[in-house]
Amino acid sequence: MKLKLYFLTTILAALVAVNVFFIVKFPKQGNDFANAEILNSSQIYMLPVSEPSYLPILVSNTDRPVIDAKSAAVYDIRSGRFLFAKSTRSRLPIASLTKIMTSSVAIEQLDFNDTVKVSAEAVKVDGEKQTLYEGEEISILSLLKLMLVESSNDAAFALADYFKNTTGKDMIEEMNIKAQFLQMTETKFLDPAGLDDNAYSTVEDMIKLIRNTMREDSIWDITTEKSTSVKSIDGKIEHKIESTNQLFGVIPDVVGGKTGYTDGALGCMILIVDIPGKNDKLISIVLGSKERFGDTQKLIDWTKSAYSWE
Repeated sequence: MKLKLYFLTTILAALVAVNVFFIVKFPKQGNDFANAEILNSSQIYMLPVSEPSYLPILVSNTDRPVIDAKSAAVYDIRSGRFLFAKSTRSRLPIASLTKIMTSSVAIEQLDFNDTVKVSAEAVKVDGEKQTLYEGEEISILSLLKLMLVESSNDAAFALADYFKNTTGKDMIEEMNIKAQFLQMTETKFLDPAGLDDNAYSTVEDMIKLIRNTMREDSIWDITTEKSTSVKSIDGKIEHKIESTNQLFGVIPDVVGGKTGYTDGALGCMILIVDIPGKNDKLISIVLGSKERFGDTQKLIDWTKSAYSWE
């Protein structure tokens, strides 16, 4: 018996010694260098984790809506599921939906109160459609409001100019770096306003961006302003801003949205709608539509009637 106990004790001691050796000799490394680089960076991009849920439940046999959009989706944030999907992986130009990424990068690396001096190049980007004035000094927060509410292209380019002069980094490059980090593998940005239709993204990639930026309440809070005004730093120039979102007051519980249009992209739209009392929200996206507002309303109305959160 004593001999048996001796052998068991010896074996146990040997196993402990081996474990200690490997822990000390070979600590867990994984991708420590890359992780350290990320943690030391001022840019930390995190995707909100969807809460696992079987809700909402499809309770109606109502036919899926017929829409004009080339690509579209309704995405339930809490469950992390698509409740409606049409060609969600198709690469398409996204026009001014680009400004969501522009705003996100600016918010992460600049200060709202910084003062931007508008260049001659910025005010000429959109032909005769001029929002700002050459030499005007305006805050970054005011530029964001012009970009996100009225969809000003001047403001997007003025912001990109200031970004480069201040940080030494290229805004477009930073936008594409963030897209890669968010695993937006089918996305490429070419300008800060979305004027270049050779740029592209997909509905699925845009969902990743929207979920990430929902941590930045300021972006979506700004987009809910139906009308507002901003002034230059000296107070001499006032810009009255009207939202391009025609669904305010039409669809209830809107908590954010962004429109986009170019001749190549056609109508594009993001709309975020709250499900009151259910700790949940819907994201609707349409790309390449001649009826972006009508398509969006059809998608939201159908989803609310076809699904139950009870």
